[in-house]
Amino acid sequence: MTSVFRSSLTLLFFLLSGQLHAQFFSHQQQTDKLDLKARSAMQQGNYAIAYCIWEPLAQQGNSSAQYNIGWMYHNGYGLSINDEKALNWWLKSATTGDANSHYALGDLYSQGLGVEKNLPIALGWYISAALKGHEPAKETLMALLSSNNELAQNTFQLLLKTDWSLLGDTMQVNVDKANTRRGPDKSYKVVATLERGHNVIPLREQNGWTYIGITHTGKTAWIFSRLISKPAGIYPLE
Repeated sequence: MTSVFRSSLTLLFFLLSGQLHAQFFSHQQQTDKLDLKARSAMQQGNYAIAYCIWEPLAQQGNSSAQYNIGWMYHNGYGLSINDEKALNWWLKSATTGDANSHYALGDLYSQGLGVEKNLPIALGWYISAALKGHEPAKETLMALLSSNNELAQNTFQLLLKTDWSLLGDTMQVNVDKANTRRGPDKSYKVVATLERGHNVIPLREQNGWTYIGITHTGKTAWIFSRLISKPAGIYPLE
């Protein structure tokens, strides 16, 4: 292959790459403009316009449009409420990793809307959304995990061993040694003795005691509330 021919191929490659990039950028700009127009229509209550913009984009595989169409069906914005269709659109959007859709699917499965109620599946979707940084998913997940449901408790204990960071802000033991107990009173048996600085996840308080998850161990217990506090240096002064 001659140097002239190689140079020609290289030039052709860069020209084609530039054209493809320009076409993609132009298409993305157009999609963004349409999405903005649809959102504006929604805010003004023009649901039909929003639907007519998002529906073709959703059919083309746009995950944001798929989520929004599902939201319209779920809430009945200009459409009859249809959670089965919402489920279908959110499942499509979820395959792209859209955190909003993962959270929305958790809601459908936890409440049994458009699908049979299934807490294990709901927890899975909430955890998936939380791992993607979805704050409402984290809050909902924590609310579920603080219940007395056996599955929720088992899930909480598993997360404490692995992905406990997604459970929210931790607190730390602020004394050299602190006993944790099976119930909110000194009469209960000791579960574990924690050393200063051990991270715990607070769930709820009762009569001066806090129900906690003990990180790295998967255990849950009660601790006298004064024995834990927020880690120093990472929270703003109140």
